[in-house]
This record gives sequence, structure tokens and C-alpha cells, in this order.
Amino acid sequence: MRKVLVVLLAVTLLGVTPVHALTKAGAKCSKAGATSTSAGKKYTCIKSGKNLVWNKGVTVKKAVVAKKAVCPSKSSQDIDPGITQFRADNLLTMSEADAEMCAMELDWQFRVGQRDDEMFAGTRDYRTDRVTVTVMKGLVTKVYLG
Repeated sequence: MRKVLVVLLAVTLLGVTPVHALTKAGAKCSKAGATSTSAGKKYTCIKSGKNLVWNKGVTVKKAVVAKKAVCPSKSSQDIDPGITQFRADNLLTMSEADAEMCAMELDWQFRVGQRDDEMFAGTRDYRTDRVTVTVMKGLVTKVYLG
């Protein structure tokens, strides 16, 4: 009797599998077209022969959340000794229009040095009140001083 109880208990415990173990390539699934995400992959239930199984899975990219850039308040330090890289970096992730508006509010000279694959001519004079930006897909990705 004791052996039967142990065997029954073992069969019961083996029949219960964690959810994440069910969703892996080649494991059985119940409904064609169903999807499940596990360990950074999205699996789809497909019919393979007569069986329904999970496919190899597609890696799911994590969404990158960029924080909204905020224009800094006006400071006398921007005039003497000039704009610091730290303050200029506040333009990063802003749209080109927002960055230009922010620079105008701060009395900074503003120019675009590169927009996507197009490079623009620039002068070699160094101005402590000017920022030159690189814009990719509408957003400021680099800020240079002078």
C-alpha cells in the first residue's frame, strides 16, 4: 500500500509543471495561434504534423523609454565663461524644433551640423555662446560647443 501511495504521489507531482517550462520550443500547446512570452522570447503555437507545439520563438526587444528632455532655466554662467557641456547636454533627446526653441530662450546661438545623413558646412570660429547639434530621425543625438 505504501509503494502505491508513493508511486501515485510521484506521478501527480511529475504531471504538474511550472508555466515557464510549458513554453519552450517543441513543448506541447493546446491551441494553434496562441502566443506566450517566456525568458525574453515570444512563442507561437503551431501545428507540426498532427501535434500542436510551440515554435522556436522570436526574441522580444525591450522598449526603451527615453525621459523627456527639459530646457534648463536661464543662467548668467552661459554668458561668462560660456555654455558648459553639462548644460548643453540638456538638449539631447529633444526634437530639433524644441532644441532650437530652448537655445533661443537661453540666448544661445544654435546650428545644425548634421541632419540624418546630410552634413552641413560650419565655420571654424569658436563661440562660447553657440551649440552645434546632430539630429537623427528628428531628435538631437549629439551636442557640440562652439
